[in-house]
Amino acid sequence: MRALGFLFAFVAVAPAARTQVAPPAVSVSFGIDTTISDIGNIVRLMRAYLAKPDSSARSRGLWSTATEFDRRIGDLTTEAYQGFPATLVSIASDGPGDSLYVVRVLYASADSTRQIISPLALQRLFAVREPGAAFNFRLSGALPRLTREWEQRTSGHVTFWYAPGQKPNPARISHASAFVDSVATLFQVPPPKHLDMYLGRSLEEVQRARGLDFFPAASADRGLGGGAISTGMVFVGNPALGETYLHELAHAILTPTLPIRNGLFNEGVATWLGGSRGRTPREVYRRLRQIQAMRPALTLAQVLSRDIPDAEAEEMSDALYATGAVVVDAVYRHAGISGLRALAQLSNEPSVLLSALPGQLGLAASDQRALNRWWRTQTARVWSDR
Repeated sequence: MRALGFLFAFVAVAPAARTQVAPPAVSVSFGIDTTISDIGNIVRLMRAYLAKPDSSARSRGLWSTATEFDRRIGDLTTEAYQGFPATLVSIASDGPGDSLYVVRVLYASADSTRQIISPLALQRLFAVREPGAAFNFRLSGALPRLTREWEQRTSGHVTFWYAPGQKPNPARISHASAFVDSVATLFQVPPPKHLDMYLGRSLEEVQRARGLDFFPAASADRGLGGGAISTGMVFVGNPALGETYLHELAHAILTPTLPIRNGLFNEGVATWLGGSRGRTPREVYRRLRQIQAMRPALTLAQVLSRDIPDAEAEEMSDALYATGAVVVDAVYRHAGISGLRALAQLSNEPSVLLSALPGQLGLAASDQRALNRWWRTQTARVWSDR
């Protein structure tokens, strides 16, 4: 389950910054006829791109720069590049003419018998005919094409995009817009020039809009999760929260402006500001109290290491997010925003965090037993305060 956590962690990561591992092999499905000139060119384009699927694609002339979106954003599907073999499963013209094609790629591994398949992603890119392109085509992202008919509303720094069937909520729009300004003011960072929030009925729907027709989702989110990408986009697949999916808005505001080196702060500050999984911060603290009560021997080190005995992934992430929020709240009360900036800079290694936390929290005792006592006492205190 800890390994699966990597697959779900697309939030708050710039596409160009994420570690990308090229597929070890690129195969072509039996339904693709490479003797057709355009199809053969697109296959060669995809092989060249997947040999090094990163931001250099623009400088190598493989990714389109014809639109502002492709120049600024590029590939929004980089979670697919995790070293899984790739198969081009379809290349088809997108409507009349031959200037635009849809390319779908399956990333999957198989066991030694080739009977058990483990799929990672089904990706959708577009190949656009462009003069001067090395393969007569360049690649382009799916999002603008798949959302062009979505309803839009803009308030402050945020444009909200609504999938068919989703309706704007003026009160939530106003709250989200004010939240963006208040977080930027609190952390003394410039507000984002612009954010785009895409809202669908499920995480699967908004994932498809950005070009991932399939990608594993955390079961704990029950298909209703969300994510932020630090290129100024938030994807929300939870209609119950809609525009007020504040956890991911916090990521979108802080990730580009505040250097963050550890997950405890990254998820803790977003939970402290905006709750988690539909829970308010106070409800998150109550959930941590429940976990602590059920597990009297549980230590802070186990939570930070995601090594809670016999715990499911949902319980481990609930404990980590809530613990992060408790620590962020305590550091803010003790040392303000400067203290939070220092906390964000700590190493992600649990042992380093544990040795540094007493100083960050202003605790006199620095042994692990004292830290564990503080963790339980502070959780009870912050839950009762809110």
